[in-house]
Amino acid sequence: MEHNDIGAYNIGMVRRTAVGYLNLLREQYALLGDAVEDFYAGKEVRAIDISVRIRTLVHGTSSSTPYLSFIDPDFWDLMIYHLPRKKDHPDAVLVIKQPIMLSADGAARFQRPTFVEPGAEYELAPIRQWWTEEYLVLGSVRSSKKQIVLDLANKDGGAHVDEDVPKRHAFASFPPVRLGSGDKIVQPNLARATVAQAGEELRECIERHFPGIK
Repeated sequence: MEHNDIGAYNIGMVRRTAVGYLNLLREQYALLGDAVEDFYAGKEVRAIDISVRIRTLVHGTSSSTPYLSFIDPDFWDLMIYHLPRKKDHPDAVLVIKQPIMLSADGAARFQRPTFVEPGAEYELAPIRQWWTEEYLVLGSVRSSKKQIVLDLANKDGGAHVDEDVPKRHAFASFPPVRLGSGDKIVQPNLARATVAQAGEELRECIERHFPGIK
């Protein structure tokens, strides 16, 4: 921690300054970006690191504060690219919003989302909606990005490894979806793909709302 990161302090306590908060945001942004890049380069395990970064930035509890709130107390109202549920058919039992490409050798790789190119269905929505709205639909199991991110972070080794996991996390990690044919069948991990997608969306949001963060 550099000297200009901190201000007034008491014995045993140091108060962080606005400069300090921005420096930490820059670090969180870089860590998030590195993990997203690795995921879309084929290292899907990096979704666990992405989930931790998203949780740090936007999730709060009775004992912790979303980091973005230190930078902008109204961060929940910041606009982020989102694929809203209203575009789904109300009777849909399978909604997968993560583009995936199958190669001739049977390998499958998730594709990085695009926000403004022709054919993109993204809309700008408040972070509050992006975080809490029902998103992934697998039959009767429906999950928000908040649930998917926290399940990955808290159950699969981001912060904890739990013996028991929610049904929604099991369905998202091992969905009733098979792609390919013959001996080239793949079962995509939609939990990790959704987290990576959310990481790319949040990274772009931070770049747009906090110029100079790179």
